[in-house]
Amino acid sequence: MYRLLFAVLLTGATAISAQIVLLRELMVAFYGNELSLGVMLSAWLIWGAVGSWGLGRLTDGIEDKLKALALLQMGVWVVLPSELFLARTVRELLGMPPGELTGIAPVASAAFGILAPLCILGGFGFALGCRMLSERYGDSLRGVGNVYILEAVGSAAGGLLTQLLLVPLIPPFGVAVLVGCLNLLSAALLSLEGHRALAGISTSALLLTLAFVVAGGVRSVERFSSEARWKGMELVRTEDSPYGRISLVRLEGEYSLFENGILLTTSRSRLGPEEIVHFPLLSHPGPRKVLMIGGGLGGGLAEVLKHPVEEVTYLELDPEVVRVWRDSVPEEAFLDPRLRVIYEDGRRWLVRKGGRYDVIIVGLSDPLTAQLNRFYTEEFFGEAKAHMERGGILSFGVTSSENVLGEPQRRYLACLYRTLKEVFRYVEIVPGGTAYFLASDSPVSLDPSLLVGRLRKRGIEAKFVREYYLPYKLSPDRTGYVREEVEAEGDVRPNRDFFPVGYFYALALWASQFYRGVQGFLSKAGTVGFWRMCAPIVIYFALGLILTVRGIPSPKAPVVMAVGTTGLAEMAFQTVVLVAFQVKFGYVYYKLGLILSMFMVGLASGSWMVVRWGGKVRALPAFVWTQVAVVLYPLVLVLSLASVRSEATFAALPAAAGFVGGVQFPLAGRLVVGERVGKEAGSLYGADLAGAFFGAAGSSLLLVPLLGIRGALYWLSMLNGATLLLLGVHGRKEIVKARYGS
Repeated sequence: MYRLLFAVLLTGATAISAQIVLLRELMVAFYGNELSLGVMLSAWLIWGAVGSWGLGRLTDGIEDKLKALALLQMGVWVVLPSELFLARTVRELLGMPPGELTGIAPVASAAFGILAPLCILGGFGFALGCRMLSERYGDSLRGVGNVYILEAVGSAAGGLLTQLLLVPLIPPFGVAVLVGCLNLLSAALLSLEGHRALAGISTSALLLTLAFVVAGGVRSVERFSSEARWKGMELVRTEDSPYGRISLVRLEGEYSLFENGILLTTSRSRLGPEEIVHFPLLSHPGPRKVLMIGGGLGGGLAEVLKHPVEEVTYLELDPEVVRVWRDSVPEEAFLDPRLRVIYEDGRRWLVRKGGRYDVIIVGLSDPLTAQLNRFYTEEFFGEAKAHMERGGILSFGVTSSENVLGEPQRRYLACLYRTLKEVFRYVEIVPGGTAYFLASDSPVSLDPSLLVGRLRKRGIEAKFVREYYLPYKLSPDRTGYVREEVEAEGDVRPNRDFFPVGYFYALALWASQFYRGVQGFLSKAGTVGFWRMCAPIVIYFALGLILTVRGIPSPKAPVVMAVGTTGLAEMAFQTVVLVAFQVKFGYVYYKLGLILSMFMVGLASGSWMVVRWGGKVRALPAFVWTQVAVVLYPLVLVLSLASVRSEATFAALPAAAGFVGGVQFPLAGRLVVGERVGKEAGSLYGADLAGAFFGAAGSSLLLVPLLGIRGALYWLSMLNGATLLLLGVHGRKEIVKARYGS
């Protein structure tokens, strides 16, 4: 019995560990942002639902379930390293050169193709475990509930162990092999009961794998697969940090530094570092103290130090990025006594310890993720302003167009422009392939003759930003055109912490580079109001009411629908809490992992309570009360997020959500699961995963950026309120059936 419980526990740990490793590799391959991550999570959840819902019905007909589970775990040993290798080399397989931007279609094809086998095995394993434990206990409620508990505990433990210990210390293939070996061990233990031959095969495979590791096989595969990703370039070094994969490559004597597949900097002379530095510093009459958040490697800091500044503070989130770069590409700027380098989340440090500066330069990339979007919001601009000297300038650059602005570009720039105008009196835009914003409460001059004069007076020798370049770049026709275009977009909302529409417009611009037809859709979506976004809820309720009244596809359909909408809501709740936590406390990797794990702790606690005492309560009324809790929870979040000041309290929020879901699922099993445990438990788990799919894709891409956190929470409450009404209709039917027998 204990061997079976360990196998189920390991299923949860395997799923979360594999998800962390595989999605990390796919994010590196395809320059991960919220859109691509949503596609990858969707693939994971959809295939999991296929395994539990589609194949789960087969478990009831399997005679030797113990052997089936052992074979499944042996399959993990084969599939996980194979999928990791494919994820790392997928660009080469698709014929895509390193560094080339890709659209969402290659991301989707790779994610759905690579992740399918492992996710299907995981979903099938859940249904199989439910059937086996239900038979052992002679009680479907206890069997399904214990599987849910063990999976949640395994996920929480596996997630923490992988994120905080394995990923920083062991290469990805090492993690995959370790997880595979644990599954082989579990398969061998399971097979001891009447399957000696299978136990021997599992043990032999385990010993061979350990010999492969000792012989250096993991290091060889790690190196080979990493080099395959950078075909045509020399991979000088690759490192994994808590924040991502750092790769340093060399081509024709020039170095390029990548993080998560995104180019950070190169050793060759470039226009970018000069522009992002000299435009704001030349616009200031006498900058003495400068703060730079990211973007300093590869020449940015060197350009700042060409000015007669007294102090430069440079903030970089990941110390490994600087270490890898400096070990191969020495920069004299780091030896300058005027420079101070701090490794911390830039916004977090600015709020906690920041001084006062004449110029603040945000050298980060476009706000394509919720984490980056925090540096382009009204609240951040206000925090920066509070740390600026009189006449100080805030500056940053984002993707634009050299000449004509298309609709996605106009709306994106207009959003940032309007956000700056909410905080600063004067905002200027330098047009070009990268548009530079300069904001201040004092007039900002972009007069070319003035800037050229300061360039000469300060004795700055630049390669690109020079006397011949500034008059062209800052001609009145060019600056006037971009200002007129941006100011004409009057219906664009400002970008705020709890209403992060900025990264929606950034994603729309990114997507429009590959799919021209998406421009109109995304532009219209950006102006959709709350009530229009509620149309899907009305459609869902109408269809659900028809199914409930007619009892199709089964009389228990409302219960399965409730599990699905709860899965959607709980995934969305995690998105909301993570965004809010980063806004308030900064991007702290291990704390975000703890918050996610607290959800699983709550899930396990709720399931354990029902398994322990659930037989003493009536299932349907208790289930309805859990749905009431799902309706009320987002309203509680609305009230609490603005006032929460403690990190510990933030950790309690996902735990509470997980607890509600943990209580609901075993109760649903008691209501739905009959003799065909595998099929019916699989359908419940499939509904949970399907709901989580919509929650993962919809919350980060649509609900939060378009409705804001508060609007998204209201929407989730209304969706689950519709489900609650359907449960009321279902309960009424059950009462009538019990009273009149029909």
